[in-house]
Amino acid sequence: MRTRAIAKGDLMSSPASPLPARPSLVQLRKQAKELLRDYRANDRAALARVQEHHPRITSERRLTLADAQLVVAREYGFSSWAKLKHHVESVQRPADFDEPLWGRATWPFLAAVYKGDETTVRQMLARDSSLARAEYAYLQPLHYAVRGGRIGMVRLLLDVGADPLAEGWSGRFGDEIRDDTPLARARDRELNEIVALLEAAAGDKPRSVAPERKAPSTPERELEDEMMRICHRSEIDRAIAMIDRHPGIAQAGLYEAVHQNHPQLVRILLERGAKATTPWRWACWYTPLMHSLRYPKPRYDIAQMLLDHGVDPNETNGMGMTTLHIVAGQGTVDAARWLLDRGADIHSRDREFESTPLAWAARAGRADMVRFLLSRGARAVRADDEPWATPIAWARRRNHLEVVSLLLKEARTDPAP
Repeated sequence: MRTRAIAKGDLMSSPASPLPARPSLVQLRKQAKELLRDYRANDRAALARVQEHHPRITSERRLTLADAQLVVAREYGFSSWAKLKHHVESVQRPADFDEPLWGRATWPFLAAVYKGDETTVRQMLARDSSLARAEYAYLQPLHYAVRGGRIGMVRLLLDVGADPLAEGWSGRFGDEIRDDTPLARARDRELNEIVALLEAAAGDKPRSVAPERKAPSTPERELEDEMMRICHRSEIDRAIAMIDRHPGIAQAGLYEAVHQNHPQLVRILLERGAKATTPWRWACWYTPLMHSLRYPKPRYDIAQMLLDHGVDPNETNGMGMTTLHIVAGQGTVDAARWLLDRGADIHSRDREFESTPLAWAARAGRADMVRFLLSRGARAVRADDEPWATPIAWARRRNHLEVVSLLLKEARTDPAP
C-alpha cells in the first residue's frame, strides 16, 4: 500500500494531539459532532478548544459542524479539515487502489498536470521520472495537459520524454477506428499552439492503429466477467446458481446489479457474501453509491442497502469525488438532501477540481442546488479555497450569472472562517 507524505502546507506548527497509527474518518467526524454538541451545551472544555483553535467564533456567531471539523483538524496539526481528510484517505487507501490496469495511484500527478501546477510536476518527476508516461485508465499525463489546454505543461512533459502519439483509448473498436492521442485531442479542440508543439515533437514518427486494449485474460477474470454479464442482465436464477458453484463470486456482480438498478439482485448478492465496502476496480469513475443516486430518479432503496452494509456516505472514487459532488453537479436536490441527512460532508473537496459540492453545482449552473446547499450551511467563501476553485470563480467562468448573484449575496453575509 502506498501512503502519502504529509506536505508542509498541510500542517500547522504544533499539533495538540497526534493522529492514531490507523486514523478513521468515521471517528474524526464523530469527534467533530461531539465537540459541536458539547459546545452548544456550554461545556467548558469544548468552549476552550474552540477558542484556542477557532478564535473567530464569538457568542454572536453560531458554531457549525464545519467549524467543529476545522477545530478537530487544527488539533491534529492540519490547517483545514480538507487536508486532514485527504491525509487520512491516503493512509487508508487499500492496495487495490494501485491496480496497474487503471493506474489510480498516479492521480495526484495527473491532477497537478491538469491544473498546470508546474512546480509540483517538476518535484514529482524529480522523484520518479517514469511518471511522464504513467497511465490512468489508459490515458497518459500529456492527454491531461491537452485536456486542460496547458501549453506550458505540454512543453514541460515533451521535454522529459512524453509521447505526443500515446494511444489513450485509440484502437479498433468493432468496425470503428478511434484516434485518441494527445495530438488528435489537440486537433479536435483546435488548440493550435499545442498542435504545433505536438506535431513538431511527433515529427515523421509513423502512427499505427493499436488493437483494442484489454486487461490480460485469466480464468478468474473470465469468471468475474461472466458474473458481471449475468448481473447486467439481471438474471437472478443464473446469478444464484453461479454463486452456488463458485462461492465468493457474488462480489463481482454487485457493481453491475447496482448499476442496473436491480434492488432484489443487490439484496441477494449482499446476503450471499458480497461486501458493499470492498474497493471497486471501476471506482475511479462511479462507485455503487454514486450509481444508485446519480439518475434522474435515484434508487434510495439500493442506496440505503449499501449504507446498511457499511458504505460511508462520504466514500470517494479515484478522483476524490463523493456522491454529493455528483448529485450536486447534476442538480438532484432530493438526492443531496438524502445524503446530507445521512452525514454527507457538505465541504468535502475532490482531487480533480479541488472543489466542494457547492462549487460543482455552481460550475454546472444549478441555481436550485446552489440555493439548497447554501440553506444547509455550505459557504460561498472558505479561507482554504483555491482561488480558481471557489464556487464564484466557477460560476463566473461558465457565465452562470444567476448563480454568481446568489453566491455574492451569500458571501457578503457569511465571511469565511
